[in-house]
Amino acid sequence: MFEQIKIQRMSMGTIYKLLAIGTTFSLVPFSVLMGVLSLFGAQTITWDGKHLIGYDGLIASPFIGLFLSGFITLFLGTLCTIGLWLYSLWRPLALRVEPVDNLDIDRLIRESEEAMAERE
Repeated sequence: MFEQIKIQRMSMGTIYKLLAIGTTFSLVPFSVLMGVLSLFGAQTITWDGKHLIGYDGLIASPFIGLFLSGFITLFLGTLCTIGLWLYSLWRPLALRVEPVDNLDIDRLIRESEEAMAERE
């Protein structure tokens, strides 16, 4: 199941990657949902102080989600990087992770050799 590992520091790239994945895969689908609602006349998408209704809202919604995701990633990523760096000065960080099973290389080699033998 889960293993616990202790780390002293995370790289900035790792922090930004985690935030980018989390915000992109949550904000973009949510903004697309709001775009679908705007297609039916709801005033859910606003750009430059104007409500985008209909196809305009549907088309603009994923781009608005990506824009928000990028902005939040840059802003919170910087704050998290500073905060985790300060935390690392006092103690290591304990993370619970689920390891990924490595590919069975021997099985893959055996299967490819069998496939090559069948062709001959």
